[in-house]
Amino acid sequence: MGPVEKANQTVNENLISRYKTLGLSTYAARAFLALVSQPSASAGTLCKLTSIPDSKIYYVLSELSKRGMIAVQEGTPNIYKALHPKEAQSNIKQQLIEELNYKTGIADGLAEALTPIYESAGGDGDIDLAYVIHGQGNIARKMRDLIGSAQKEVLVYVSDKELLDGLESSLVKARERVDTKLATTRKLWETGDLGKLGPVKILACYSNLVISDMRMLLTVSSWKDGVAVMTNDKALITMSREYYENPRCCEETR
Repeated sequence: MGPVEKANQTVNENLISRYKTLGLSTYAARAFLALVSQPSASAGTLCKLTSIPDSKIYYVLSELSKRGMIAVQEGTPNIYKALHPKEAQSNIKQQLIEELNYKTGIADGLAEALTPIYESAGGDGDIDLAYVIHGQGNIARKMRDLIGSAQKEVLVYVSDKELLDGLESSLVKARERVDTKLATTRKLWETGDLGKLGPVKILACYSNLVISDMRMLLTVSSWKDGVAVMTNDKALITMSREYYENPRCCEETR
């Protein structure tokens, strides 16, 4: 094998490896690369070009068709043609997104199914003082979890409109079950219809946190950077709760 052939083989092996990362079989990746360099080919021709066994070639072509990577011209024999690589890539990406959404839904369902078991076994008590939560989406989701799991009282401080919007529906539902208290900035109070969320006070300083049943506290150290701390430390929870009762810290709305 000469230098050019070796170089081409290396390139093909690299491309096959990358297609396998996207979920294609080795044979499917090999067949698609062969079709990219051919105007069209029959199954028999592909077997000769790729050394794919006759017994496997139709499974391979079916895989490529389902992936939206080839077109089939029916006849005797059928003729196969690769779609433009950008069109094939777009089809693969769409399938990967759909697969991710499906698996994410399964993961969410598992979390919902196991949460009652975990909590009934005292799982929340395993937290040792505090742990850090990263990412605005993760912080907002955990805040909604705490609001939704409250059985007696939930207290929320919120200074960022984006976060308030993300918690609004959870607060509306919580108000039907538990004592719901909210403290927010004057700007958010004046520009929003917050009465439906329960009693509202005006925060004297920037703050984002949730206290659920005086058991758990989630406080945001930096909403912009997406960093928060969750803790069951009674002293911190009590101190944060007392801030709400202090008229110099949380002013009554008029």
